[in-house]
Amino acid sequence: MDKEKNIPFYNDLLFKYFVYNNEDQECMYLLKTIIEAVTPLKCKELYVKNTELLPSHYREKRAVLDVRVKTSEGETVNIEIQAYDDFENVFKRFQYYACKNIAMQIEEGDDYNQLKPFYQIVLYHEYDKEYHELVREFSNTGNKYHDNQRSLIYMYFVFMKEINRIIEEKGEENLNELEEIVNLIEKGNECDRINLTKVGRIMKKKYDKFMENDDLKDEALAIAKFQSQQKAKQRNYEKVVEALQSAEEEKSKALEKAKNAEEEKIKALEEKREKIKVQVVKFYQKKYPNEDISWLENLTEKQYDEILELLFEDKSLDEIKQVIGK
Repeated sequence: MDKEKNIPFYNDLLFKYFVYNNEDQECMYLLKTIIEAVTPLKCKELYVKNTELLPSHYREKRAVLDVRVKTSEGETVNIEIQAYDDFENVFKRFQYYACKNIAMQIEEGDDYNQLKPFYQIVLYHEYDKEYHELVREFSNTGNKYHDNQRSLIYMYFVFMKEINRIIEEKGEENLNELEEIVNLIEKGNECDRINLTKVGRIMKKKYDKFMENDDLKDEALAIAKFQSQQKAKQRNYEKVVEALQSAEEEKSKALEKAKNAEEEKIKALEEKREKIKVQVVKFYQKKYPNEDISWLENLTEKQYDEILELLFEDKSLDEIKQVIGK
């Protein structure tokens, strides 16, 4: 198989193919392993509610290519691949999805005790640029009173590219179960550990079978192309935003520099004025020891210069005071 034909395991359609079939024990094993590795759930039985694979066209994928699972305890688990988009937008969007799923469980007037928790797993093909964690967990209650068991919404963002950092730190041979799964999904068919775990061997087997189906393969390649285009748009957008931010920062620095220069100039002028004032007051008191000096406060540098010159010229007090109009 040509290398360029390889489809990444985080391709929406391929990933769903791994876990979509309720009658396939290997699909259920993969699904159970992923859910239990990411969440605290212990799944006795699972049922995929949306088992369709091929959408009529890719832009409808949001209604089709996520994996919606019901547990035997009544919890809903939604698993979705997120191959592009910035985290701020992703985070808000999945909060919205979670709230919608909770709201759809009951009708107005029903007993709220009927509500069951909703678990959202987002396999996000990106680094955690803020905290550098593999998984970030969110719930809709705080931890202050240790009451998050009452939460109805649990979200888990798995930052798949963080596995590269983890491997550098601890080595591939020391990965835990979740890290091993993420490494497989991130590296795909080219992962050198794909045959070392049961999860890897199942994914490899299903990947090979998937690639034999031209309809599935073509659709997956179309998805990959679309995602590549969207990523390119996202990168271009980020570059534009970064350039605008950089320009704004440079503008702010220039304004700050100009402000500081102006403040230094004012400070220097004030120090010069104060220095001349001291000379004027000292000379004035020496010449007129019994005269009030309060009128010499808060004059301009020019006025102090003129008064000092008049003092040197031994002018009369009336002539000196004319400088300030007295």
